[in-house]
Amino acid sequence: MTGVAAAGLALNQREEDLEGARIEPKQVPSALRLFWADGLFAAAQDAFILAYLPLLATELGAGGAEIGLLASSQSLGGVLALYPGAMAARHARSRRWLVVLFAGLLGRFALLASAFAVALASGNTALYLVIGLFALRAFLGNFTLPAWTSLAADIIPPGARSRYFASRNVAINLATLAITPLGGLLLDWLGMPGGYVVPLGVSVGLGMCATFVYSRLPEPPRALAAERAGKRFRPLAAARDRHFRTFLAATFVLQFATMIAGPFFNVYLKNDLGASNFEVGLLSTAAAFAGMIGQLYFGDVMARRGAVWLTRAALVTMPVLPLMWLGISNPWLVLAPNMLGGFIWSAFNLANFQLLLEVTHEENREEFVAIFHTGVFFALFLAPFLGGVVVDTMGYKAAFALSGGGRVVAAVMFFVAMREPAKEAARGMILRRAETEA
Repeated sequence: MTGVAAAGLALNQREEDLEGARIEPKQVPSALRLFWADGLFAAAQDAFILAYLPLLATELGAGGAEIGLLASSQSLGGVLALYPGAMAARHARSRRWLVVLFAGLLGRFALLASAFAVALASGNTALYLVIGLFALRAFLGNFTLPAWTSLAADIIPPGARSRYFASRNVAINLATLAITPLGGLLLDWLGMPGGYVVPLGVSVGLGMCATFVYSRLPEPPRALAAERAGKRFRPLAAARDRHFRTFLAATFVLQFATMIAGPFFNVYLKNDLGASNFEVGLLSTAAAFAGMIGQLYFGDVMARRGAVWLTRAALVTMPVLPLMWLGISNPWLVLAPNMLGGFIWSAFNLANFQLLLEVTHEENREEFVAIFHTGVFFALFLAPFLGGVVVDTMGYKAAFALSGGGRVVAAVMFFVAMREPAKEAARGMILRRAETEA
């Protein structure tokens, strides 16, 4: 755990830990610290408002269908943005400034505009303005995701990724843990609309800190980027890549099953279980706290056992999480699924990102990442519509049960999809142990 905690700030780094990055070795420690700080400020930005966004929609008159639309529209923004973003990343003079312009500036201006919409409008007008602006923000953020992922792969040494991303995710969870309850307090104290306007404004300020930090990241020399830009990519190449295809299909099913219920947990917690806004925020931080512990623990586990093993271990428990909500009658009992969920999802998300880097090819990574996330966001776009229909017709618990069943299917698919990568990982570990013993 100590190694994970130190990795994000590039403390006690060995020379071999810094090998493989495509920037100068002397730039790697500062790049790791900047990228870590960017994650901290970006998470602090989201922590102030995202947990309460469905509650804001409810205050503006949304029902299950509109809450589903709020979630789905953001996913649609991601679907529409990713492949154009991959093309932009391939041909951009600077991937860093592409991220800064679209996500760092324009995306955060959309967040600021949503604060004005809540302050100056009301009812359906404010509701649909918020839905539209958050969809625009999602488009701008995901337009830069291929560039962000590609640049992250270039500046973070392969040997340090497991512990580094675990450490960065700890920072993200710390920000969520510290700030989310403050958003709930502001809601309870200021009411509507001030309780939403003020957090939105604070979110913009924290986001601009992230923009400033990210703007200082080093980039590989342009010659390397030009070499990659000259290679053509054929989209069917991704479809012919069996490892990538099965990995994407399994992830699609898991995310679809998860988002059938995902947008409705906090709404159910407040409307049916009677939690206050502060309690919603505090209970949400339980997942962040457990996730932080999970990152410290699973970063070392993944370094030893590999991403495939960690993915399978997480999937064994995931179907139980939404089913735990079926027997809850008191808001504070939500601590159990939230803490277990934060712990298990921290393992899966850490392993899933590592697997994405492993199953994509460096020369076409932006396009493969775009196709992968397009598939994921398409699942996130469709699922809340189904969830909204289920909630409006059969109730929240039916959506939770359906989500649990879908996760069982996804777990089976992952075990099948990762069969050959698991064998390859096992062979690799045996070779590494043999080299060490020799």
